[in-house]
Amino acid sequence: MQGNTTKRNRLVSRRGFLRQAVAAGGVMAFPTVVPSSVFGAGAPSNRVTFGCIGVGRMGLGDMHELMGFRKEVQVVAVCDVDSNRTRSARKRVENYYQSQGKSDSYKGCAEYADYRELLRRDDIDAVSVVTSDQWHALPAIEAARAGKDVFIQKPLTLTIPEGRVLSDTVREYGRVLQVGSQQRSDARFRFACELVRNGRIGKLHTVKVGLGVDPTTGTPPVMAVPKELDYEMWLGPAPWAAYTEKRVHPQQGYGRPGWLRIQDYCCGMITGWGSHHNDIAQ
Repeated sequence: MQGNTTKRNRLVSRRGFLRQAVAAGGVMAFPTVVPSSVFGAGAPSNRVTFGCIGVGRMGLGDMHELMGFRKEVQVVAVCDVDSNRTRSARKRVENYYQSQGKSDSYKGCAEYADYRELLRRDDIDAVSVVTSDQWHALPAIEAARAGKDVFIQKPLTLTIPEGRVLSDTVREYGRVLQVGSQQRSDARFRFACELVRNGRIGKLHTVKVGLGVDPTTGTPPVMAVPKELDYEMWLGPAPWAAYTEKRVHPQQGYGRPGWLRIQDYCCGMITGWGSHHNDIAQ
């Protein structure tokens, strides 16, 4: 799919967007965050409070994983540029905590359309960033500057320079950052690696990594932007292009989204399954 550049002046380039964000770091004022752990091991505030930025196909799965750590974590906010998905995620959070013994009227999860509003909350300790790949770097950088730890889905960023800025920012602000690479913890992969590292299959001299291929999105006709979707925000630092459902994500359900096949938003299977399989090989 070729992007229409007629509205490109409405959004800065990815490189320019990142440069502005980095430059703004010296002048932007963020609230001072006191880690919840200072209030004592037995205090309710010792639980890590999470805000989930991106609650689509992968984001929902990671959100449910976080809620599974009931004693250690509480999800208090969800954010997405698609209001249908934000609303659904909030209901899932509140229904889950109600089922775990909180009152039937529990309303402990807030909705946000703009991640920057979520980051302004000084009662959030950490965030998950599970968005389309062109939106990985900026929320994570700004979260670190706001004093929040970060879980970010792979790939870390869309480009190497973005990754360098993010890594440097996390170190500068003394935050914790984890990249989602759960495959290495799968029992089968761990067992295979143990066999190799202990010489049980003989001397290893070659590792070949195979990847699947996503089908093309084709060239679907331009469509009207759904009222639930902030499409300009979804594009973010990527070049402007006319909306089609296959460019973004399904409006019904959580099927595999089309942006995974478009270079402005994703580098394809090499940073999808490739980041998992190459990790195992290494």
